[in-house]
Amino acid sequence: MKGLCVKRFFSLMLIGCCLAAPAFGRAEKHVAFVLWNGCDEACRGFQDALKASGSVTALTLYDLKKDLNEIPHVLAEIKRTRPDLLATWGTLPTLKLVGSDKDALSADYITSIPTVFMVVSQPVESGLVSALSSQGRNITGVTSLVPVSEQLQAARQFKLFDRIGIVYNAQESNSVSVVEQVKKYALMMNFDVIERKVPLNSDGKPDASKIEKAVAEIAEQKAGLIYLPPDAFMNVNRDVLTQAAADAGIPVFSASEAAVVHGEALFAFVHRYYTIGLFAGQKAVQILQNGIPAYDIPIESPRRGVFVVNMTAARKLGIYPPLSLVQAADFVNIPKNQ
Repeated sequence: MKGLCVKRFFSLMLIGCCLAAPAFGRAEKHVAFVLWNGCDEACRGFQDALKASGSVTALTLYDLKKDLNEIPHVLAEIKRTRPDLLATWGTLPTLKLVGSDKDALSADYITSIPTVFMVVSQPVESGLVSALSSQGRNITGVTSLVPVSEQLQAARQFKLFDRIGIVYNAQESNSVSVVEQVKKYALMMNFDVIERKVPLNSDGKPDASKIEKAVAEIAEQKAGLIYLPPDAFMNVNRDVLTQAAADAGIPVFSASEAAVVHGEALFAFVHRYYTIGLFAGQKAVQILQNGIPAYDIPIESPRRGVFVVNMTAARKLGIYPPLSLVQAADFVNIPKNQ
């Protein structure tokens, strides 16, 4: 497992520090948690939920470090160790580990271990499950995407616009679905959509070197905002997009907080990762402590979205949130002299 980081923590009552003896008559539970890129806020929220439950839990973290080639090794190890519960982060890792809804009975995937996912934007549209409740799979979880209509309404509160640009990877069903939703709501909200699919290279894969040109074409058509959808390829290449947009003086509105917190996107209207992880951890507790089958626990999202604003990007662009949103927003990347 070259490059794969595996960490085992015993008893989340004191993570990673000691092995707590299970309470009398109470067996220790083992959770395997597959991470996309380190233990982030969602991961910490998940751990906090287990800790708050008072359960004695052994937690093994498998960090993919953004490398899907590690999935076969992780999948084999989890099948071998057979934890009481599998937790997953992100759409692609989850699909690679448990398969799509059509693969529910396939021995190629993990199907007999109850699974709780998090930071999956569209579990139905991605084919992971057929519905958000009563879907029959040994899976539950927390969706990360605020409904597109709410995102667009929030964006209008932050900055008025009559044209919005989108650059996306047409090979990702998540992105295609969201772009279609944006176009549908554009008719209702009276704005134009300028969409650009990332061109493919000779290997049939999206070509990141073409992103700047796509942004330039959107800028030529006077877009007031560029929307970064829940797109794995575009998220990996978000710095290219946001820099090109900044050079053109166009703010980027993201579907996820990562592009705002760790990138140059101006703002997002999202469910915070910590809240998502905490909610997912509570679902895990229902399975581990209460014995509720995963398929009987509805797939849900947190109730309320929140604005996340990148103040460094705001200063560079000279675009700040209106006063009406200041008390309702989380501000990140605040310049030291601001």
